Amino acid sequence: MTNNSDHMKSFEEAKALHHKGVEGDKKAVINAHEKLLKLREAEPDNALIEAYYGSTLVLLSRDAVKILERADKAQEGLDVLNRAVSRDPNHKEIRMIRANVCLRLPDSYFHCANTVIEDFIFLLDRYQVNADYLTQNQVREILQNLSAAYHNAGKPDEANAVLQRLYP
Repeated sequence: MTNNSDHMKSFEEAKALHHKGVEGDKKAVINAHEKLLKLREAEPDNALIEAYYGSTLVLLSRDAVKILERADKAQEGLDVLNRAVSRDPNHKEIRMIRANVCLRLPDSYFHCANTVIEDFIFLLDRYQVNADYLTQNQVREILQNLSAAYHNAGKPDEANAVLQRLYP
C-alpha cells in the first residue's frame, strides 16, 4: 500500500466487509467489491488488494442467481487470485486467501484441489522453518483443510496421513 492513509483506511474497511461477506452478508460483499475495485485502480500492482478483489469476485459468484454468471465470476475471481500469487508468491495472506477460496469451490468444475494443496504445503513448509509463521489454530485449520483438499483430489491416503499429523 502507499503511505496514503485514506487508502489504508479504505483497504481496512474493504477487508472488514470482505470478512462479513465470507460469513454470508451479501451487501457486505457488494460494498467490499466496490471499495476494492477503486483501490485496485489506485494501486494496480498491489498483490494483496488483488487477492481480496479476486476473493470478492468469487463471493459475488456465490451470491449470483444465474448459473452462467456464477461460473464466470468464480473463474474470473480464480484468475485474479492466481495473478495475485504470481505477483507475490511468498505472501502468507495471499496464499491463505487463495487456498481457502479454492477449497470451497467444486473441484469437479474448477479443478483447483491441487492449488489448495500447493498453497497449504507452502504455508506449512514456512512454518517448519519458523514456528512463529503460523499460530497453532492456523496450523490446525490448515491441516484439516489440507486433508479435505487431498480427499477432493482423490488422494485418500494423503488425506489420512495429514489427519494422522493432526490427531496422532
